[in-house]
Amino acid sequence: MTVEVVVMMLIAWAVGRANRAGQQINGLADDALDLAVTRVRDAVASKLGGDVAIQRLLAEARATNGGVSHATRAEAERALYAAITRDDRFAAELQRITATPEQPAVPPPSGGDNYGVQGIWQTGDGSIKISNKVVQQARRHPLAAFLIVVALLGLLGAAVDQLLSAAQDPTTTADPGPGDPSVDSQTIVGTWTASDGTGTKTYTSNSGQCDGFYYNNGRPLDIGGPMTCTISSRPDTQGRYTMIVTQSDNRAEYRVEFSDTNHAAVLDSKGTKIYEIERF
Repeated sequence: MTVEVVVMMLIAWAVGRANRAGQQINGLADDALDLAVTRVRDAVASKLGGDVAIQRLLAEARATNGGVSHATRAEAERALYAAITRDDRFAAELQRITATPEQPAVPPPSGGDNYGVQGIWQTGDGSIKISNKVVQQARRHPLAAFLIVVALLGLLGAAVDQLLSAAQDPTTTADPGPGDPSVDSQTIVGTWTASDGTGTKTYTSNSGQCDGFYYNNGRPLDIGGPMTCTISSRPDTQGRYTMIVTQSDNRAEYRVEFSDTNHAAVLDSKGTKIYEIERF
């Protein structure tokens, strides 16, 4: 199993059963795939339900019918790598869920002296794979097999640390927002509550549909029809992103200043704060 497979299954879950009809992932299709994507989503939600990268992946998948950007995929993969490194049970659970029918995740006891454990290694293309491999004979002391598993997980941790270090190279990441290096222009994707008591606001994807962001004289204005929002890919010298909101003939420009991935201030084009938003 690769982490890329998990991401593909999360995207398949997000687009819905009708939109993934005929799709095959890791040898799974039809009812088997439907069951697998639901279980993957439940496992990831239980472990990483509040993670911004996972929320962004699911929101973008719904908005684009699966056409998720490379940057969003990579961010979700990094979050999963980190979680697998910290929790070997989570890694084993994902392996069991995504295993093909021909290669079950955990083989039944053979009745002999061999003891099956999860083998985990890094491939040449940077993927983390988990497969069944008999690594030790546990004759009278099953503890030996457990120690082998611990050693393998230690190697996995080192490999993932290298991947994360390379992925976080400042020469390849977007310009950070103020106070939080994980903030970028896609942080705005999600559902937010507003400090001015005007209810929730949603931002599905850049240059895509949004709701509640057009303001006139300090209050929201909705004239009907689709509302779209576009946010700049980089912040200005003050760390503020430019957001353009359009609905029919109405068009307005705002500034968005993130204090972290779950909180931001929305200002008018002159820099006066209108309201604050908190991730829902």
